[in-house]
Amino acid sequence: MPPSDKRRIRRAYALGAVLCTALAAGACGAAPARQDAALAAHAAHAAPAPPSASASASATVEQLASALGCTAELGTQAEELRQGSCETGQGAYRMTTFAATAGLRSWLAEAEPYGGVYLVGDRWVVTAPSEDALAGLRERFGGSVENGARHTGH
Repeated sequence: MPPSDKRRIRRAYALGAVLCTALAAGACGAAPARQDAALAAHAAHAAPAPPSASASASATVEQLASALGCTAELGTQAEELRQGSCETGQGAYRMTTFAATAGLRSWLAEAEPYGGVYLVGDRWVVTAPSEDALAGLRERFGGSVENGARHTGH
């Protein structure tokens, strides 16, 4: 892997860690009552579905794509993570697997402000056009659905 890719990945991890720390410290400035309600709603929605008996604890990009009914085109292949993407009739998907849970959490902290729907498993995440597009994958591999920031008109 070129040195520039390694630097970019390290910067993303570092920025993710800073963002996670800021969020944990309450730096977002939301009112406590609204924050508690939002956290409760998120926790209820994001409860992990139990994986089926055939699910593996740490799925590969190829396994995730196959379960979606497509073949992954691999992009990034580094020690820390692997990324692939594919399309089905329901839309475009991006699958990312991580060497460590900390990398997954850092990646999510960076990605969620941009919006989107994420199915988050054990060291893997799949982004999809909608929550419905992730239902079959969630039944097979488990995981929890997380939603990125919602953006509205200015």
